[in-house]
Amino acid sequence: MTSDELENAAVIDPTVGSDVVADEDAPKKEKKDKKDKKDKKEKKKEKKSEEEKEPKPIRQAVGVIVIDPATQKVLLLSSKKKEGAYVLPRDDCQTEPTEEHPEKAAIRLLHEKAGVAATFLSSRVGSYSESNKKGKVTAHHWMYEVNAPTLLETWPESDRKRVWVSYEDALKAVEGKRMSHLALTKCSLATSA
Repeated sequence: MTSDELENAAVIDPTVGSDVVADEDAPKKEKKDKKDKKDKKEKKKEKKSEEEKEPKPIRQAVGVIVIDPATQKVLLLSSKKKEGAYVLPRDDCQTEPTEEHPEKAAIRLLHEKAGVAATFLSSRVGSYSESNKKGKVTAHHWMYEVNAPTLLETWPESDRKRVWVSYEDALKAVEGKRMSHLALTKCSLATSA
């Protein structure tokens, strides 16, 4: 072989037994595959940035501590999710057809979920924010207190059992519910306990 023939000959890799091809000599299909992968990555980035532009709405929730001033007991409802458990009346603010104000949502939830007639709330116990692991706020919770409630005979969710419990028993019942537990520690019964 001449030196020109040696330069033009394919170089063989002895470990694999196949020709070694420089990138510029690679078939066009491989280059197209690389371009397709690059396009897919760019599309994912665009999609991700679109999602970031439209953030998930922040949940607006309310809860009410119903207190019987004569007995100093708290009203709890049977839990829908966990059999045998009791919780404070809580619900999300409605967003359709318009956003519901937290105080109106609290009065609505008292009627619908707890069977309590109330035209006003005695006090706001607190408003709390909930964040995810990245520190982004995911929810706002407004907790209210109602004293001297009027119990209704029938109400929309009358399948839920109502019970009056002592302040200490209410604290134990809602131990796993951070917002409810925090609100109970700030209500008017907390100062007298």
